[in-house]
Amino acid sequence: MTMRGRTSRVPCRIVQAQSQDTAMTFSHILNRSSRWMAGLLVTTAFYFSASGPADAAIHVQATRVIYNGQAASASVAITNKSSSTYMVQTWLDTGDAKSMPENLPIAITPPLMRLAPSEEALVRMIYSGQGLPADKESLFWVNVQEIPPSVQTANTLQVAIRTRIKLFYRPSQIKMRLDEAARALQWRLDEQTLTITNPSPLHITFSQIQDQDAAGAGKQRIDVDMIAPGQTLTVPAQTLRLAAGKPLSFSYINDYGGITKVTDVALQR
Repeated sequence: MTMRGRTSRVPCRIVQAQSQDTAMTFSHILNRSSRWMAGLLVTTAFYFSASGPADAAIHVQATRVIYNGQAASASVAITNKSSSTYMVQTWLDTGDAKSMPENLPIAITPPLMRLAPSEEALVRMIYSGQGLPADKESLFWVNVQEIPPSVQTANTLQVAIRTRIKLFYRPSQIKMRLDEAARALQWRLDEQTLTITNPSPLHITFSQIQDQDAAGAGKQRIDVDMIAPGQTLTVPAQTLRLAAGKPLSFSYINDYGGITKVTDVALQR
């Protein structure tokens, strides 16, 4: 587990009823396919990335989970930082933040829990032993949805935040380290495109990619998030200001959630 890096949070402002993706009522928790009952509160939600706890009552004490294949399970700690008791719902998805898929090869437990003020709990992920490739990492997202206590005061605005962090299942037969995978990335530049290829079996999450401009006076950051095993990404060359012979540098988020920088990246032309 880690203490830094990117997480995705979904704050939900409760107005009069609720949206399906936030799972803020017990009827939805117990029956995901059920329609909302009349008179329940509705939420509106928007997505953003954050590296800190923002205004969440339930804090997830990591920004990613590395599930090593030789382990029976992986876990992440959550804590109720508020002065009220909260219910918490957890589930996994495969990248679609609005989905709650069932029958995944990795189970999460407990799916529903109660946390008193200042109470901490562990959320565990358990692989069934089949259904995932053995020669490359698999990516899931851990969802932690806080369910605030009901309020008795009229015209009160409640905010409930869902935190999503990445879960990487890393099979035991993979011996390559993440730093080795990052340095194995292949970079090619032609007149139109910068092409990045990941020949490794690991996911690499970029913090930033940057180049030095032709005048040597500054750096241009290139917004690229993550490259999956075997994936090739392209960046339009017109967004770059590469000086002849000047290498790229980039930084990535390591297994501990920190940022590791790689300099003097060789460009194939």
